[in-house]
Amino acid sequence: MKKFSLCLGASVAVSLGASVTILVSACGRDAAPSNPQITLLASPNPSQPSRVEVRGLSSRDLSILRRANLTADTWPSVLTITAGENQPSSDVPPVQGRYAVTDAAVTFTPLFPFDPGRRYRVTFNPSRVPGADTAAAEMTTVVGLPARATAPKTVITAVYPSAAVVPENLLRMYVEFSAPMGNGVPREHIHIVEVNGREVKIPFLPIDADLWNPDHTRATVLFDPGRVKQGILPNKELGRPLHAGGRYTLEINVDWPDADGQPLKAPFRHEFRVGPPAEQAINLSSWRLDRPPAASRAPLVVVFPTPLDHALLARALRVETRDGRPVDGEILLEADDTRWRFTPLMPWARGDFNLVANSVLEDPAGNRIGSPFEAQGNARGSQGPDEFRVAFTVANATP
Repeated sequence: MKKFSLCLGASVAVSLGASVTILVSACGRDAAPSNPQITLLASPNPSQPSRVEVRGLSSRDLSILRRANLTADTWPSVLTITAGENQPSSDVPPVQGRYAVTDAAVTFTPLFPFDPGRRYRVTFNPSRVPGADTAAAEMTTVVGLPARATAPKTVITAVYPSAAVVPENLLRMYVEFSAPMGNGVPREHIHIVEVNGREVKIPFLPIDADLWNPDHTRATVLFDPGRVKQGILPNKELGRPLHAGGRYTLEINVDWPDADGQPLKAPFRHEFRVGPPAEQAINLSSWRLDRPPAASRAPLVVVFPTPLDHALLARALRVETRDGRPVDGEILLEADDTRWRFTPLMPWARGDFNLVANSVLEDPAGNRIGSPFEAQGNARGSQGPDEFRVAFTVANATP
């Protein structure tokens, strides 16, 4: 096994053959040489995340690291953690987290807990520290928490849009699971394949963001808006990921880990066709309201001419009285997100009401109320009202 010591001050590398290298250091008589070791320290408390530690550094080296005042942008050049065992490519961002230098170690605590059963590549490169010897050795190891001892059980329960035909300029999809998932990046496990078996290259936005709902049972998959929106460079160079008239399959790998570190119970395939682009703004006047009778708990049903965004539709519509008091009730999305059904908790009173639509409401292509996606600038949602209202009246049932 290759053994070495290092010092972050001035030093000279002396090779004793292919297997051993010693850094003869000018650290000073009182400074013991460093012998760094990388470990993943599992937290005994499930509510606290585990952390990566680099121990074995001399007190002098720890002092140099502390005085370097590395920032969140510069720390990853010294201590880098990426998901997966292989050498990461340039488009794989490091795991986000918090760095610290203690009296005994350099530590990294992830922003989101490490997934059980998932492997992480850790690289410590002390030569990137200002004032360090550029010949100092770089260390790389692979760490991971053991998978929890359970059998695969999580399955994919739905994909949205659920309609058989989606617009060419589709911006996002949602994948729902039967149980909480881990912190993996959705695009790592999802592929869009054409009918001829050819995979669509780089269709998704290459970001490592938190694209989960709070309980980690729904992942948002973002198509690259730079390719979807016409007239900008990615669109000119690559075109849209999907093409009208094409047939595609959404394929999801079985190795997508759930919250227990287990793979999915089975792989998943969802076939769909692509229609013309949806380029018109949402028009409230095209909505049909089926009004309930007074003194009943019959639902208010709102029918849209085309599907709306599934996740936004579930939270962007509500009902209020004409004087602004909220009406409590249950919401149900139907007919591939072309129908919104609201059942009140209490019977309807006779009188005037408002259907209130928040300005964040979109269709699957990113069109908003009165604002088509193609006409929107980079600061989306910065202008216009926050809410739109459609008035309706609840009357006594016709005898």
